[in-house]
Amino acid sequence: MLLSVSKAIINQEAKALLLLSKILDHNYTKALKALIKAKGYTFISGVGKSGHIARKIASTMTSTGSPAFFIHPTEASHGDLGLFKKEDILIMLSNSGKSIELLNLLQFTNEKKIPSVLISSNPASKLSKLSTYNILIPKLDEAGKNKIAPTTSTTMMLALGDAVALSISQAKGFKKINFGSFHPGGNIGSKFLKVESIMHSSKNIPLASEDTNMKEIIINITKKSFGCMGILNKKKKLCGIITDGDLRRNMHSDLLNKKAKEIMSKNPKVILKNDYVVDALKIINNFKITTLFVVEKKLNKIPIGIIHLHDCLRAEK
Repeated sequence: MLLSVSKAIINQEAKALLLLSKILDHNYTKALKALIKAKGYTFISGVGKSGHIARKIASTMTSTGSPAFFIHPTEASHGDLGLFKKEDILIMLSNSGKSIELLNLLQFTNEKKIPSVLISSNPASKLSKLSTYNILIPKLDEAGKNKIAPTTSTTMMLALGDAVALSISQAKGFKKINFGSFHPGGNIGSKFLKVESIMHSSKNIPLASEDTNMKEIIINITKKSFGCMGILNKKKKLCGIITDGDLRRNMHSDLLNKKAKEIMSKNPKVILKNDYVVDALKIINNFKITTLFVVEKKLNKIPIGIIHLHDCLRAEK
């Protein structure tokens, strides 16, 4: 029974989201354009559960290139109204449109000619009539048996907030690299680490010329501890690689009499120093290798570093 109840609630909220996507109209577009046009900050406010959603929307907007702040309507009436500047814009969340705590906030922004956007399901409310722009969400029952706790309405507000934040972000040309710079920590931050930040460079790179004898190659592979040796041609470009696997495959009596170019595997995989660590990890996984040489330009293949699978895994923690 519990499972069926839970599924019914999720289905009810999913249907509400589909309906929301269908009813968005030119009023939504007008509000979105105003938010994009605003030169200052976006302040977002709400009471109770709507306030929690407002905080999340502010966080999403900020991390996607549109600086936004949650402002508590009660605190606003006790001094925080001084945060507003003429270039700012206000977003308010109130399903009923009757949150009296928001009224002082809205009256202040109207006096200062600061545009406002109300997200509610009641176009006839006082807040709606006083707001510059209105975004309507469908007036639906809340989920659950008692239909009391804000559920369906807050789910729609949250999804609408994501739509607003990401639409503005796209309109402003906000890119993946910008997002990464705002998230240097945690799992997200690790996805934007550059290869250059974890690579081994200088004397630590295992390199040898193509005419080096295999006895010296084997000694240096052991010394460098990467399990491989990058092979350079006469122009100092990477032309091959000798790995532990190459040594095993060529373990014949005359191995030590051969030169590197006779044993090496040609066209080793490389990665650019400005590529991301996650991209390096994909190459390593796809080709079932453990190391990648780092180059400035793929065309010249002059090695400037090397990364190992373990380097990538440590960076992702």
